[in-house]
Amino acid sequence: MRLILSSVLLGLAWFTVTSAAASACAWVLGRSLIRRPDPPGAGLLLAVRLLPALASSVFVAAVFLPTHWRFEPVESAESFGVVLTAIATIGLLVILRAHWRAVRAGFAGRRLAAVARRAASLPGGDAAESVIRVVDGLPGVSLFGIWRPRILIGADARGVLTPAELGLAISHEVSHRRSRDNLRRFLICFAPDLFFWTRVARELEDRWQAAAECEADAHAVRGDSYRAVLLASALVKVARIGHAAGGPGVESAAIVSAFHVPTLLETRVRRLVAGGALPPSGARRLAWSSAMLSV
Repeated sequence: MRLILSSVLLGLAWFTVTSAAASACAWVLGRSLIRRPDPPGAGLLLAVRLLPALASSVFVAAVFLPTHWRFEPVESAESFGVVLTAIATIGLLVILRAHWRAVRAGFAGRRLAAVARRAASLPGGDAAESVIRVVDGLPGVSLFGIWRPRILIGADARGVLTPAELGLAISHEVSHRRSRDNLRRFLICFAPDLFFWTRVARELEDRWQAAAECEADAHAVRGDSYRAVLLASALVKVARIGHAAGGPGVESAAIVSAFHVPTLLETRVRRLVAGGALPPSGARRLAWSSAMLSV
């Protein structure tokens, strides 16, 4: 029993300490990325944002716990002081906060899941393997779900978009599906770390969302200026629907990639009209390098 207690208490303390150290590293890396004149790729931004949670979790699970169980006496008379207990309490609160955010995200998506199950399915688009559903009351186009995401099209959006514009909107969501952006969004929401208290972490999350949307736009238009203009037109039309509806509605769920994000509308339209910029080269390699560094 004492071994279990010491494992939990010391594990939480080590989690807090390593999270603080990794958060400091992520803060330095994040500031350097934010100050770069050229925007970094979404993969690199995500890797830096998740660095503290990944580093602390890997250390506790792969280094501390196996070592502690191997060498700690079962009936040790070791006592734990106030400072150690306070550090462990901080770690416990960080983990509970992450779980609470994950639970809230899950409940926020249950309503949309129920609506999607009742909606009419529609095959087509640029991804025959995807299930496309038309949903009444949805103000736009969204990708819902983590493991088996579905493309949801609002009835109003389907009515105002031309077939070409609707096809490009679907291609945009297909790009999110292939990149598993909903899973990445959930990992950001669930990440247990001390980094979330900083302005740099929030800036990284905002920039990751912007980079992910712009990269999905670029994959949808495939370098074609005509397709870029059509996608920009679709964005403006869907934005008008969302404005008339009074807000993002069910698209605000954390496990949903919304086609139209109000804060990114001007940036995306300008990029598309200017030619639909391609994703940054080398972003995947840099993201893998950052992930390996965190391990």
